[in-house]
Amino acid sequence: MGERKLKFQDRWMFNRVLCEEEVCRKVLRAALGIEAGEIAYLNAEQCFEPLAAGRGVRLDVFARGDGRVYDIEMQVARVRDLGRRMRYYQAAMDVGELGSGEDFGALPESYVLFFCRHDAYGKGEPAYVIERRCGAHPDLAVGDASPWVVLNASAWEASADPGLRDVLRYLRTGEAEGPLSSEIDALVGVFNEDREWVDRVLTYEQETEMRCRKAREEGREEGREEGEARLAVLVGALLADGRSEDVAAAVEDKVRREELYAELGI
Repeated sequence: MGERKLKFQDRWMFNRVLCEEEVCRKVLRAALGIEAGEIAYLNAEQCFEPLAAGRGVRLDVFARGDGRVYDIEMQVARVRDLGRRMRYYQAAMDVGELGSGEDFGALPESYVLFFCRHDAYGKGEPAYVIERRCGAHPDLAVGDASPWVVLNASAWEASADPGLRDVLRYLRTGEAEGPLSSEIDALVGVFNEDREWVDRVLTYEQETEMRCRKAREEGREEGREEGEARLAVLVGALLADGRSEDVAAAVEDKVRREELYAELGI
């Protein structure tokens, strides 16, 4: 049996590839039509170290460039409440961007960008750009400068932008046919040669899965004792938010578990 390799859509590989500044810049250009210029990574350590802590919520790739901030996420599986997740991630980004006493106008333009292998909203669009507007007057924009963008790799053929079409096709099919996907695919190959890092990622994922199984078992036990499997529900919610560290805390620390119940309203 050959060595297991990570794919672009695997979270840690996605993070590491997008920590290559030139590739990240090209991806942002394709997805958002933005020239990001110089990019500073605000959570680069977690792109390389699976055990590194995130900022409140673990954002996949959190970067700043030309006065804008970006949260770039990979979403392989379908999840519930994607809109609430984006709202939560938006809050996690904003809370650290405004100093004490600063005017709200100092908040930078920000983007929450989700790459999805599936159609999150079922309308067949390759890209959903979500902005807050007035219900009675749809042409009245709120002006919060924080659009959310959800990309749909299953509709890659419908994308008018060749760069975005190339990336979405690669995400959906694994076929590198254009210049950007070929550049990404080459990096995936190079990073898979770093077996120490790949093994660390796989070990982390295996340990997380063991914690999840333990949590589910304890959740079933707790369900029998209390009439509901709260812990199992909590674990599912934490995994959907990418909060693997909190899964371990929920299993091992009853005080922290109660805090998480309260936080997530479970």
